[in-house]
Amino acid sequence: MRVSFAEAFRPPIGAFLDHPDHHPQNQGAMEYTTEVLDRTTGDLKTVSLGNWLKVSEYGATKGVGPRRTKSILTHLGLLQEERETSASGRGIVTRRRLTPDAVKAGLGKRIYPRKTGSFPFDVLSPEGQAWADLRWDHAVADIAAKVAADPMVSHAKERLDRLKTTRRSELTPQMEVCFLSDFFPDLAQVDICRITGAPPRMVSLYVNTRADQLRAWRAWKCKQLPEALGITFRSDLVDPQE
Repeated sequence: MRVSFAEAFRPPIGAFLDHPDHHPQNQGAMEYTTEVLDRTTGDLKTVSLGNWLKVSEYGATKGVGPRRTKSILTHLGLLQEERETSASGRGIVTRRRLTPDAVKAGLGKRIYPRKTGSFPFDVLSPEGQAWADLRWDHAVADIAAKVAADPMVSHAKERLDRLKTTRRSELTPQMEVCFLSDFFPDLAQVDICRITGAPPRMVSLYVNTRADQLRAWRAWKCKQLPEALGITFRSDLVDPQE
């Protein structure tokens, strides 16, 4: 699909539109173009800018989901964790975004849609995709090796994978983290990150939230019940004729 520069970008040049074709349901590669003046003829010529992909779309070409994709690209140093204002503007969230160095190197762009309530996202340039392609398999193997190196971590991953096969619906990141922290309390958070693909801040939040919940329930369980009220039987109040 060919998209004109005017359709794909907003002023200033280089800023993306919140274009319908950028949404997850439209996963096809997008070829962005621009028009340049041919000074020999005075006509405008269409020049391709290449196929830019959202990070999630790039992961789809590798057969993995968005969370795992971001985990691998973070392992490669292409993405980094950042604290940003939420789309509603009412809180702070943690997102994995392209590093400033990656943007300067032309490996991708950080997109902030102008539409209120829209989520920011990143796109990888053809050069960025090629850069990741060269390192992808090594990163996947490196993460897998670190999981397999520890028998407990490997066993935890197998148990989680087995649980996923028995579920009718997909587990949320919080469900996965809570499962691992409940059944493998000695599992390090960095290993939970490798198994689930969740970012460290998210894992830390879920683990601490779960610990607070368990602490509250244990305190409630051990709470002493109030003493029963004593009742004195008074025979003079009972009518023997009834």
